[in-house]
Amino acid sequence: MSDHASSMLRLGVSLILFITACTAAADLSSQMSMALELRSQQEERSEGRISRIAEPGMPERIQGTQVIQAIRMNLQDGISVQVDGTEYDVYSEPFEPDVSALNASSLYSMYPQRNQHGEIISVRFEKLEED
Repeated sequence: MSDHASSMLRLGVSLILFITACTAAADLSSQMSMALELRSQQEERSEGRISRIAEPGMPERIQGTQVIQAIRMNLQDGISVQVDGTEYDVYSEPFEPDVSALNASSLYSMYPQRNQHGEIISVRFEKLEED
C-alpha cells in the first residue's frame, strides 16, 4: 500500500472516530440534561422549596387528626407549633398537649418556618374555610 493510500485510510478512520465520539458526547449530554431537569422538577415540588415558575399555590390540605399528630411529634423534637394563633411549645412525658380545641374533621394548611440551614424551627397551621 502506498503512503498516500495509507494516509487517506488513517484520515478516514480518524474522521469516523471523531464523528462517533461527537455523537456519543451529544447523547450523553442529552441524557444528563434530562436527568437534571427531572431532578429539578422533583426538588421544586419538595416541601419548603422555592418554585422557579410563578403560579398561584394552594396550601397543602391536612386533616385535623394529622395536625394533632404533628403537634405531638414536633413538640417531642423541640419544634414549636402554632395552630390558629394558639402556641404549643411545651411537651413533657407522660403529659399530652391539650389539643381539645382542635376539630379533627377540619382541614388545615401547613406553613413550616426554617432557619438558614434549612432545618424546621417551627410549624404554623391555619384552619381552611369550609367549602
